[in-house]
Amino acid sequence: MAAKSKGGLGKGLGALINNYEEIIEQENLDRENIFQLKLEDIYPNPNQPRKHFDEDDLADLTESIREHGVFQPILVIKQEQGHMIIAGERRWRAAKLAGLTTIPAIIKNLTEQEVYELALIENIQRIDLNVVEEAQAYAWLQNHFGYSHEQIAKRVGKSRTTITNILRLLALPKEILEMLAENKLTIGHVRPLLTLEDKEMQIDLAYEIYQARLSVREVEKMINDLKATPKEKNADNEEKELPLSVDLKNLQEQLMLRLGTKVNIKHKQKKGKLEIEFYGEEDLKRIIDALGGEFY
Repeated sequence: MAAKSKGGLGKGLGALINNYEEIIEQENLDRENIFQLKLEDIYPNPNQPRKHFDEDDLADLTESIREHGVFQPILVIKQEQGHMIIAGERRWRAAKLAGLTTIPAIIKNLTEQEVYELALIENIQRIDLNVVEEAQAYAWLQNHFGYSHEQIAKRVGKSRTTITNILRLLALPKEILEMLAENKLTIGHVRPLLTLEDKEMQIDLAYEIYQARLSVREVEKMINDLKATPKEKNADNEEKELPLSVDLKNLQEQLMLRLGTKVNIKHKQKKGKLEIEFYGEEDLKRIIDALGGEFY
């Protein structure tokens, strides 16, 4: 089932190209503009903003197409190697899975800039992009076409502040971006982490936020408390921590997989420390069970 639209296009893009629904409505007035193209002659846009396709949604669409066919044509442009999809890649994928050999398509003449913008806006309006894909798409417009945040905002019908805040997310480590993309964390959860400079600390805190199911307000308080407390510095005569050997790194990874939580091995010249994180009493009992113990 298609998601509801987020809203209309910005005036900047409205002057550049029509939105997808308007194109379909206009082209349907003249059925001769819709062609039955071979699926094998069609290929996805390599710069398609959307990278992830939900398997369950795709399966539902495949079954629908298998039973009823494809009603809404996809949008393509003609290239030397075939026809490249501008909008409708999910329908194209589902049609292939349903065993179809052709699909209705509208062929348009658009510039590279128009192609990317139309693909981006169609996905945004259908709420098909996760926030990381959306941020990466805005960054691509910025880097490839030199768009300012204000120009991007006009193209997609959002405020400049919203665009700036979404683009800032790309400064986070990839581990956190993956959690965002998988909806394990929200923008509200990770935005306070941007105020920290230590990448490892950002990752550790993100994992803790997810495991402990902290609210956005709790995260904000945690970060504020952390920043208000000065970091303890090692005394001059204290032993310095040594880099982990390959064997110790492998052992650390094995423990993390076995216990399902963050594990740190800290190694010094004369002594070391094994840190195993847990989040609540029940989580601690689970870890003890994984270690084969019965201490409670």
